[in-house]
Amino acid sequence: MTNLTNYEVIEHILQVLISKIGRRTSMGFAAVTVDTILKELKLKYDFLKYIKVQDTSYSEGMDAVNINPDINSVESDVFYKFINDIIRKTIRHLKDKADFFFIREFQEAIDNIADLNIKQDGIDLGCLQLQYIVDRKQISKIKNSEAIENVIRSLTILLNKIFPEKQAVETMIIFIKKLGEEYDFFKYIEINDSSDLKGIHFFKALPDINNVSLTIVAEAIEKLIREVSISVDWDDDKSFLDAFKIELGEMQLSRIVKIGVNLNNIQNLLLKKKYQEVAKKTLEALIIVCSKVTSENSAILTINNMIKNLKEKHDVLKYIKIDESRHGQGADVINVMPELSNVKPSDLGRALRDIIKTTGKTFGTKNTASIIEDFKKQLGEEYQNQIKDIGVNLQFLELRFV
Repeated sequence: MTNLTNYEVIEHILQVLISKIGRRTSMGFAAVTVDTILKELKLKYDFLKYIKVQDTSYSEGMDAVNINPDINSVESDVFYKFINDIIRKTIRHLKDKADFFFIREFQEAIDNIADLNIKQDGIDLGCLQLQYIVDRKQISKIKNSEAIENVIRSLTILLNKIFPEKQAVETMIIFIKKLGEEYDFFKYIEINDSSDLKGIHFFKALPDINNVSLTIVAEAIEKLIREVSISVDWDDDKSFLDAFKIELGEMQLSRIVKIGVNLNNIQNLLLKKKYQEVAKKTLEALIIVCSKVTSENSAILTINNMIKNLKEKHDVLKYIKIDESRHGQGADVINVMPELSNVKPSDLGRALRDIIKTTGKTFGTKNTASIIEDFKKQLGEEYQNQIKDIGVNLQFLELRFV
């Protein structure tokens, strides 16, 4: 049992509930929701007279909640029944706003609070997650086979926009077989190739797949989408998910989200991948521009020295290596380590800005601004916008050196 007092426990619980509700709505709405739930529970728990929610017109969030220390006098078994009730009631009140991820985020926030272990007191949020999924599955009548088939169909159509049909299907088969090593139930995905269908492949999820835990299926679906998203060079990382959502359709999209597929995780992964590409494209453009002023070998050597000299100031540069011995191979001399994906975008932006600025000063003997202008043309508008998003304003740099 937790060593915290009732006062400390309910303060933490209400703080987390209001924070998580507020993220999906507003802090004012969160306070009103908690007030409504507390009023409903007062009929069952008289000690709720010790908790007051003030007029939310003037205060929001935890500032609107006042807890009387007398709540410490309540017996633990009764108090924790109340804690269980307020969590369950909150989920019911929020309906669609309290999805699978609301429960998971709530659990993670509670787990991060020292000395607070509500599971020891009979409140199992893991079971609550499973019950949520079961309830949602019954409401939506979601079948694993239908969800997987629709996702595979949509991903294959997107691949077909980049590759010929046969190659698109073969690529999807590779992804399915790869995940089959981790998820045994992928053996229930039948891959047909009939000469009667002029060589067209199609995928069918066998009924046995409907007996697999929905949580595991959701995890596998998310990984399949992620594998396709990061393994293919899409025209625009952001547009991949937009195109996938459109292809899948609103109804099917809603269903996979309800079973626990988190597309935000994939979006974040794509953004991280983009930062690696942005760093590589930036340095590649700098080498090309500087090679016009000097030799390519000298440009590579100079920019590599810049990176080494700036490492003390910008720790992120330890994840970027330039192989001086491979001159004449363009972007192949630049090695951006995967760890760069974990740095703050603003830190990478500051490092790239200093490299560009130093390059301009080094090679722009007559006019530094002209070097940056050439760099902009070489980099292209798309990547200019991407480095601008992380804090590299090339127009500002030009103005400084005119």
